[in-house]
Amino acid sequence: MSNAQHDPSPRRLVATEAVAAAHAGLSWHRSTFSGGANNCVEAAGTNEFIRVRDSKSVPGPILPVASAAWCEFLGRVRCEGLAG
Repeated sequence: MSNAQHDPSPRRLVATEAVAAAHAGLSWHRSTFSGGANNCVEAAGTNEFIRVRDSKSVPGPILPVASAAWCEFLGRVRCEGLAG
């Protein structure tokens, strides 16, 4: 890991806190297929973006995906499955 990832500078801490604050009010949802275990992804949405995170690393990285792209992804998975 690079030193930049562990940079305790005030600018990096403020950015990290701002990201955490932006995601604090989101309602995260997990697939019912996960059986309640922490081995799934969680998603939270707004009109503009769906945020996706690993349920095993809640404070970890969050991937923003455009809502339209997320809907297309879900549609394809439902129709074709993951192997399609």
